[in-house]
Amino acid sequence: MTSRRTSKDFARLPGVTFLIILFLLMVGAGCVPPAEGVDPLSEPTDNWEFEDLDRPPLDARIAQVVEATNRARARAQDCGVHGPMEAVGPVEADEALEMAATAHAHDLAAMGALSHTGSDGSDFVERAERAGFEGQPVGENIAATFRLGEALVRGWIDSDDHCRVLMNPDARFIGVGLFDAEPGARFSTYWVQVFGY
Repeated sequence: MTSRRTSKDFARLPGVTFLIILFLLMVGAGCVPPAEGVDPLSEPTDNWEFEDLDRPPLDARIAQVVEATNRARARAQDCGVHGPMEAVGPVEADEALEMAATAHAHDLAAMGALSHTGSDGSDFVERAERAGFEGQPVGENIAATFRLGEALVRGWIDSDDHCRVLMNPDARFIGVGLFDAEPGARFSTYWVQVFGY
């Protein structure tokens, strides 16, 4: 004797329930009119990173690096040739330093290189001042990697000079910038950290 499945039996299957919900969401999404003043056929925005499902949104990645930096600063670190560094206070995100860091990350991608010197010959102090930072810039870390958050900061801690910059006890502010390179580029993501007080 063959047992017959009812519609209730199908609804109990997790995969079927998921597909039904997914279908209803997709159908419902097409019923929502675009917001007033929004052209649904407009060109993509400059925030194309947000569409990349393999990476968290830009702001989230920057926040992860700031948080990981503060966790690293909260513990004593061995900065190799610079010796042990005591735990130091947290740094606070600063908009002007973030603008300077972001501009330099874009510049690094355009140059296809890693350098603390910008394509216009500027250093991190000049870039911070140009972005409107009113304090004193005290250091910059750069990287080109696929790493995020904790792993990126760990890479800087494991490098003597980067560790010293990150653990600078004078630093009170931080700006983190990044630029996602085009697929096939030499480096995947360019990261810049600028510290100041």
